[in-house]
Formats: sequence, structure tokens, C-alpha cells
Amino acid sequence: MLKVIEGAVVMGALMLYLAPAMIADARERKDAFAVTMVNILLGWTVIGWFAALVWARHPVSDRRLKHFARRAQRAVARVTIDAIVARAESRAGSVPVLSPRLVPVVARIAASSRHQQKG
Repeated sequence: MLKVIEGAVVMGALMLYLAPAMIADARERKDAFAVTMVNILLGWTVIGWFAALVWARHPVSDRRLKHFARRAQRAVARVTIDAIVARAESRAGSVPVLSPRLVPVVARIAASSRHQQKG
């Protein structure tokens, strides 16, 4: 009888240990294998087990990816506009045309200096 109880305790502990992997599989995550590997390899640390659990419970949604892509496009557009403005300002004045890699940096410096002059 004692061996049956010990076996049940070991099975319960194993199921608890692999809970993040089972949750990821039940939610049909595309990266369930990666969650399982993190759970098996790092689950013995409490932090690794909780990381696998959080990862398994929070799926990556298409909406979140679309939001990230939209923010990235806006950031690229801002840098491009800053570069165009800086190039136009440098051609209008006596400042020589700078390297395209430096234009966004120069535009930010010019914008911050204009902001400081106004304030």
C-alpha cells in the first residue's frame, strides 16, 4: 500500500512539474515544444518553472504582432521624415550635406536645440 501512495505522489509531482508543458499543448501553441524544453531543462529552478508557466498561458496574438508592426512602421517613417527635413535644412543653409547615416542624429540634435531656444 505504501508503494502505491509513493507512486501516486511521484506521479502528482511529475504532473505538477510538467503543468506548463501540458497547458501549452492544451492551448495548441505553435511553440509548445519550446515551452516544454524550457520546462524540462529549467523547470527545476523555480524561476524557470514560472517562466514556462507564464509563457504557456500568454499566447502571442496576431493583434499584438500587427500593433508592433504598425509602431515599427511609424518609427521608420519618423526617422525618414527627420532625415528629409535635415537634408533640406542643410542645403538651404551654409552647412554641408552630411552622411545619410548621420542625418537622423543631426535632425534630433537640431530639433532639441530649437526646443531649448524656444523654452
